[in-house]
Amino acid sequence: MRITSELAHPIILRLKALLDYNINIMDEEGLIVASTDPNRMYQIHQGALKVIKTEEQIVIYPVDESLYLGSKPGVNLPVKRQDQIVGVIGVTGHPDEVMKFATILKVTVEVMLQEMELLSKLHYENKIMENWVLDLVHPYELNYAKLEADGKHYLDLNFEEEISVFLIRFPDLNRRNVGGNNSVPLKKDQRLNQIRALIPKISFSAFLDDEHCLIGIPHMKENYPSVARSIKGYFTSHKLTVQIAIGHAYRGINGYRKSYLEASDSLRLLDKFPNDDQIAHISEWGFVNLLQQVPKDRLESFHEQYLGGKQCLNEEQLETLKALFDHDLNMKHTAEALHIHRNTLLYRLCNIDKQTGLDPKSFHDAMILRILMVVEKITDN
Repeated sequence: MRITSELAHPIILRLKALLDYNINIMDEEGLIVASTDPNRMYQIHQGALKVIKTEEQIVIYPVDESLYLGSKPGVNLPVKRQDQIVGVIGVTGHPDEVMKFATILKVTVEVMLQEMELLSKLHYENKIMENWVLDLVHPYELNYAKLEADGKHYLDLNFEEEISVFLIRFPDLNRRNVGGNNSVPLKKDQRLNQIRALIPKISFSAFLDDEHCLIGIPHMKENYPSVARSIKGYFTSHKLTVQIAIGHAYRGINGYRKSYLEASDSLRLLDKFPNDDQIAHISEWGFVNLLQQVPKDRLESFHEQYLGGKQCLNEEQLETLKALFDHDLNMKHTAEALHIHRNTLLYRLCNIDKQTGLDPKSFHDAMILRILMVVEKITDN
């Protein structure tokens, strides 16, 4: 990790407003890369060169000023990273007055270098993981041997471990919603870090685009919906809208990809059939997920067969049918749920029968009506 103007300049700007001392920060070649005195920028500091050569601090008193070309009275301390000198801190002034401050500044820069190195390493690891995840979910170009080799080598994945894929959508990060805001990449990193802090063990995680985040979670004793609710609860408490879809747990590259595809299907269905939690496991969709796999023209043909040319059901009728299906065709419970009299319910169902030719009180016809309602939403009919 090198000391550069980009690193050193913000430090100088902050200190310049607080202190009267002249401060110079030099790189590993003795070049002044940041200074409270703009006239000294990009000059070679002779005192710094000696510090780098001897690996010892240099204290310059006024009587010694002529011994170091380009230097002024003050102290020059080595900045080290892993026992290697990476630069020098110079503070101009009487050494007896500035030594304590220069020592604090030296430690500050060394800590900042360490943090930057850690962040750089984390960024590198995140980039490797992101590339691996994007390869895993690629629509057609799949190199299974490379995915497995890279997963073992870089991510330390055990492909015998069952993993369930979660797809998390953050609508607020979509650039259409934030006007192309440059803060989106930073927010994505923050969201990933927050999720990793919430879940003790995540096998892999990455954003697929600006709003969809994928996380792979190993099989765990607690059920996946409860994990999803803890994630959603955290972001909801910060006034952020979140949708979470979950696939089954599988082993191996093919299994992880299958879980992703299930989560993706579940998220699409959640858009068309939203629930209060905005959380859905693929197992919850039943035949609805099956219908989603049927070609659109076949679904439209089925819809035309029963309702072609007939008047569409109104909101009240659709609400009535939904309540009927939710209560397994039980008239008493359906009427109670709708807060209507049983006779009113029967009247509504009779009108639906007349309008569609399908009797909701008949299991066979009710099943067809249920399928037709799903088909209409899937096909945006």
